[in-house]
Amino acid sequence: MINRSIKALLFSDVKGFSKMSERECLAFCKAFHTGVQNNVLTKYDDKIILKNTWGDALHVVMDDLVAAGHLALDLRDWMENHDWVADGLPSKLKIRIGLHAGVVSQVPDPIINDFNYIGRNTSKAARIEPITFEGQVFVSRAYAALLALEKDSGLICDYVGVKELPKKSGSIHVYLLHR
Repeated sequence: MINRSIKALLFSDVKGFSKMSERECLAFCKAFHTGVQNNVLTKYDDKIILKNTWGDALHVVMDDLVAAGHLALDLRDWMENHDWVADGLPSKLKIRIGLHAGVVSQVPDPIINDFNYIGRNTSKAARIEPITFEGQVFVSRAYAALLALEKDSGLICDYVGVKELPKKSGSIHVYLLHR
C-alpha cells in the first residue's frame, strides 16, 4: 500500500554555483553542507522526514508546514549572514528557495535506502525554486493557503503574482514568505 499525505516540500539552490571553479565548488560545498546542517537543519531534525543535497541544492520534506517556513527563512538568513569570503568565495552568494505543499506518495527507494516522496507536487515544488528572486523564499498558493489555517505561525505570505514555471510546466501563483 502506498502512503499518500500532504507534505511541505522545499527546494533551494545557489545562484552562480555552476559558474564556480572546481576549487570554489569544493570550498562552497564544505562550508554550505556543514554550515546548513549545524546552523539550520539541526534545529528542525525532529520535524524533517527527508533531506538531501546535490552540490548547491537542498531538498527537504516535512509534515509541519510552519516549521518548514521557518526553516526556509533560517536557511536564507544563514546564507545571507555567512562569511563566504573567509571560505575563499565571493562575498555575495544568494540562495533561491521554493516551498510548496501538496499530496505526495511515500515510496521505498532502494538507492537511498530510505523512503522518498514523489508525485506531481514534488515536481511542482522543484519548479518554484528557479523562478524565485535571489535571496528570497517563494511559496505556492497551496502552501500559503494551508499556512493561513495555522494559528500564530509568525509567518506572512505576500502575493507576488503569476509566474511561468520552467520546463513548460505551466504557471503558478507565488507568494513571498517572511516573518
